[in-house]
Amino acid sequence: MKKTVLILTSDPDSINYEIIKKTLFFFKKKNKKNKYLFVGDVSKVFSYLNLKKFDLDYLDIKGSESNKKKYLKDCCEAAFDILKKKKAHGIINLPLDKKFLPNYYPGFTEYISNAFNSLGKETMLLYNEKFSVCPNTTHIPLSEVSKKLSKKTIQNNIFNINKFYKNIIGIRKPKLAITGLNPHNGMDFKKKLEEEKIIIPSIINIKKEVNIIGPLSPDSAFGEIEVKKINCLLGNYHDQVLPTFKYINKFNAINITLGLPFLRISPDHGTAKNIKNLNRANHQSFLYALNFFEKFYKKI
Repeated sequence: MKKTVLILTSDPDSINYEIIKKTLFFFKKKNKKNKYLFVGDVSKVFSYLNLKKFDLDYLDIKGSESNKKKYLKDCCEAAFDILKKKKAHGIINLPLDKKFLPNYYPGFTEYISNAFNSLGKETMLLYNEKFSVCPNTTHIPLSEVSKKLSKKTIQNNIFNINKFYKNIIGIRKPKLAITGLNPHNGMDFKKKLEEEKIIIPSIINIKKEVNIIGPLSPDSAFGEIEVKKINCLLGNYHDQVLPTFKYINKFNAINITLGLPFLRISPDHGTAKNIKNLNRANHQSFLYALNFFEKFYKKI
């Protein structure tokens, strides 16, 4: 029996319908290992695809241009209900404008985690088969990173990532690494900083359970990934690891939320509404997400 993966069509003011159109060949394949259920406004998507009949499974959620926030909320709640009833085994959400989330959710990672009582236990993983990255703190101002960085958060992310690589990817003993927070791991400063107070104590007692090294100096950490055969590099704030990862992998990567009762995946890019309807959208990250679920269908 095929497993079901939801596809949240998300923000209509975006490139989402275009990247669906550019991946129709995937959904036409007869040997797909999973069943894919689209959640969104059927009439709008089909109109864009210029299709009257097509073998797409759909949950139709009617939307209004004048109340996009309600439409997106309705789509999310419908998808979450299916997942809570265990009628689906994973979800791909196409990009949405975060300002349409409730104010206290800085991103979809936190929004979906709260819906499944996992807020604070979630891990943001930017995945590529060669190497991945994880920010220990996510969507917060840089000025708050030091206050939010904690031993509990770091260890939670380490264990989530280690479990993911072992149970989903199938690597028996994945190698993880963590960077310091300060330039050169704070070695140029006299007082004790986050490296000695938080980061080193976070990993020193779990090295028997997890193969983790560090802290690596942030300015050279990416240069050590290939040499030290690192599967995942943990940084300590969002833009410490994401810019370099995205520069290297471009659209050949996905955003995965760990710590949920299922896998949530999103293409590793935004809504790109500035190029909506210009036929310039790159669909590779969405295709990467689809192929990930196909490859690891037995594990989800």
